[in-house]
Amino acid sequence: MQRLPLTIVELIFRLPFMRRPRYLMQTAAETPATEELRENAIVLEIRDGYLKWAHLACPKCGDHIQLPLAGKERWSVNVDYLRRPTLAPSIWETDSCGAHFFVKKGELLWCA
Repeated sequence: MQRLPLTIVELIFRLPFMRRPRYLMQTAAETPATEELRENAIVLEIRDGYLKWAHLACPKCGDHIQLPLAGKERWSVNVDYLRRPTLAPSIWETDSCGAHFFVKKGELLWCA
């Protein structure tokens, strides 16, 4: 599916009747450094045309979360025309802060 360039999407969400979602999708050819992760972006790592990883900063503690997009135990990702990502299943950061949430159409949905 074709997606608008990120600069155009950012301009669209600046319009008065549009609201920018928490996350927009970016792509990278290799794993981004933790310092390079933005709090409002999910980075899809694509190698040789294949999805490998989704990277994001934990919304609770800021740790680097890396989700596999290939293999048997993987997350699925869908990105719409406006670069709003949806990840499934939920993300549960069990190693550090215990954050448990969904990302749907770029919005952060906390689990109780």
